[in-house]
Parts: sequence; C-alpha cells; structure tokens
Amino acid sequence: MMKRFLTVALILAAFAVPSLARATTIQEVTSPKGIHAWLVEDHKLPIIDISFAFRGGVEQDPVDKQGLCSLATTLLTEGAGNYDAVAYQQILSEKSIGIGFEAGRDAITGHAKFLSADQAKAFELLRLALAKPRFDQADITRMRTEFIGAIREQFGSPDWQGRNALLKEVFAGHPYSMRRLGSEKSLNAITRDDIKGFAAEHLARSNLVVAVAGDIKPDDLAAMLDQVFGALPAEAKLMPVTDAPWPATPTHVVVTREGTQTGLLFAWRGPKRSDPDWYALEVANYVIGGGGFASRLMHEVREKRGLTYGIDTHLSAMEHAGMIAGDAAIDNNKVAESWRVAHETIRDFYDNGITQAEMTAAKDYLTGAMPMAMTSTDKAASAMLGLQLEHLGPHFFDDYPGIIHALTLEQINQAIRRWYDPDAISFSMVGKPEGIADATYKPMVRE
Repeated sequence: MMKRFLTVALILAAFAVPSLARATTIQEVTSPKGIHAWLVEDHKLPIIDISFAFRGGVEQDPVDKQGLCSLATTLLTEGAGNYDAVAYQQILSEKSIGIGFEAGRDAITGHAKFLSADQAKAFELLRLALAKPRFDQADITRMRTEFIGAIREQFGSPDWQGRNALLKEVFAGHPYSMRRLGSEKSLNAITRDDIKGFAAEHLARSNLVVAVAGDIKPDDLAAMLDQVFGALPAEAKLMPVTDAPWPATPTHVVVTREGTQTGLLFAWRGPKRSDPDWYALEVANYVIGGGGFASRLMHEVREKRGLTYGIDTHLSAMEHAGMIAGDAAIDNNKVAESWRVAHETIRDFYDNGITQAEMTAAKDYLTGAMPMAMTSTDKAASAMLGLQLEHLGPHFFDDYPGIIHALTLEQINQAIRRWYDPDAISFSMVGKPEGIADATYKPMVRE
C-alpha cells in the first residue's frame, strides 16, 4: 500500500508548483463549535495537508521533569483508542496516512498528510491520537529508553553541546534554558500520570491553531474541525511564562572537546516578531550573514581568507524572547583569526551600515523567495501555521513585498545600530580553540 501512495505522490509532485501558485488565497473557516482554521483550497491534487499546533511547548515542563512535553508528544501516535501502538502504526501504513507530532520550544505541533479519498479514516485516527491516546506503560518504557539513547547521542554532538552551553548562559533561570529531551534523571522521574496530566491540560481548543491546504472545501473543513478537535477540553491549563531577560554583559563559554575543529555559536539579544525593527533586520541579516555567498561574513571569513567552509546568521523569534544568532565550524588553529575577522566585519557593519546596492539586492531576494513558501500543500499548511503562531494576519503574503520595499536605507541602518553591537555578542565554542583566552572553560555535558 505504501508503494501505491509513493507512486501517486511522485506523479502529483510534477504538478505541485503551478497548482498552488494559482491557489494562494487564504480563507478563514470557523466550525459550528467555534474552532478556527486557515485554508488554501486546491482541488487539482487529491491530497490534504493539515498543520496544527497547541501553544505552550517545552517551556511548560517542570524543572525536575524536563522531557515531559517531548515524551508525551511522541507517545500520541503510539496507540490510541482501541488501537495499540502496533495496530495504530499498521493502519497508518496501510492507508498511506502520515500523522506526526513534535514538541517545540513554544508549541506542540502536529501534521497530517493523506489522500483525500482516505480523509474519513485519517480524521478518525487523528481524533483518537488527540482525544484518546493510550499511553500504555509498555510504550512509555520503550520510548523513555529511546529518549535516553538519543540523549546519550546528543552528548557527542558539538552543535548540541554549543546550543546547550549558550542557552544555559543567556537564558539562565528561564524555561528557555531547559533541555527539550531532558536528562536520564528527569525522564526516569516522569510517571504515566504525569504524561496523562500533561496531555489533558495542554491539548485544548483555547490554545489550538490550525492550517489546512489541499483538496477540501470550507464546509467539509468546518465539519472536520469539530470531528477531530471538538472533543478536546475548552481551556488549556498553561503555566504562565515571563519574557526571558538577556544578560547585561556578554557571556563567552568554551566547552572542551577533543578533535581538530571548533564549533562556534554566537548571538545577540534580538527582536521579537512584533518588534517594529523586524523587517529592517530581515534585510540587514541578509547582508551580514543570511545571504550565503552574498553576505559579508562569508566574503570576509571564507572567500577572502579561507578560514571556514561557511558562516551564517539568522533571526530567531520566540514567544518570550528574540535572538540574532550565527554559527561556523573552524579548524582549531584558525579560531582566533576567524573570530577576529568576523568581529571586525560585524563592527564595520554596525558602524557604517549597509549600502544602497546591498539593500536592493536583499530586498529583491526576500520578496522573490516569499512565493516559494506556498508551492505545495505541505509548505502552504506549514507557512500558514507559522503566520498564526507569530500572530500575523492572513494577508501577510500579499502585504510583505510592500513592507520590504518601503523600508529606507536610513531605517535599516538605524536598526543595525540598535541590535548589532559587536561588543554585546555572547558566544559558545565547542572544541579546543587556540588563542581564545577571554572565556569560561567548561567540560562537556555527559548526564
């Protein structure tokens, strides 16, 4: 049966881009029970994609039971209703239905993809996963063991070690400093009652966000919303989370790890998505590190000096904080020189801003890339979910080009002066970097 779906999917893929390009009008649908969703309707492909989220994610974990959100989320498809884990997964496979969940920092996200001919069964399986998860003890034990194995693998990852070290410093004392999978100790402290309680309190209609794209009409979607989500509790019971403070002085950490390379992660306090500087910083970020080989950091650190294979930056907006971050992997004996060049490049960027030509190139790229977010049903559903989670409106895609092109060079350079202070950069390095003295050295996390 999987071969049947793959064959259909491959045939349909050839027509995905032009189909969605002609069908990007976002409709707002409300069910009889008041459940709200965004819809991009397209009947040329017999596929339906549903992306949804429940606000409140990993930051809701108790400090002594980190990993609870992730464990509970993973178990939602390990048996539901009258189907045990094996039977549930088997029927998904037989019907070529994809259903999955993921625990994020600010939300639990879910996705379902299936042929429209199988929508009745897909809706029922999704309803069971949300409203009647089994949480059988044998499955809890099995998934806990898998999580512990994944945690031990993380310890060998320089990327994970670097993120963990930096977040522990810049978000110290805030839930954003917690580990998504938890630790072996915290996972072993989680009981079946904890998992059942987490699901009962967090999977509710009040914190639900839904986006749908594909072969479904608005009236049918309204009925589906009530069928799938209508039995969930009306109100979620979420722990209030305050905005995360940023340290007054930058923090520099080196996690010692054997090897020939050092992983670098650097960051500033950044804007939340609602900040008036957000769009100006999208342009600015493209110029300094978000534009690949068109960015200044790549030009100075890689192309001119060959100090790294790549260095980039990005904006990271969270519900309770914002961050501008960058990363690179560098040979140990080149770390000091690489960081000196990168820092000088950022300082020039901060002091002098960008040029008219750089602004034009960045605007052209950003506005030209935007339509790619809606070139398939899964991309469209995911993009619409992201807009809702970021508190943006359904006309965002229409408005975005005008917003970007209206920015002036002065506005962008003023935003750079507010956010890209080279003396305010925090960083973590993982490896044995040579020539880095102004940092706190720590061992790798191993438990």
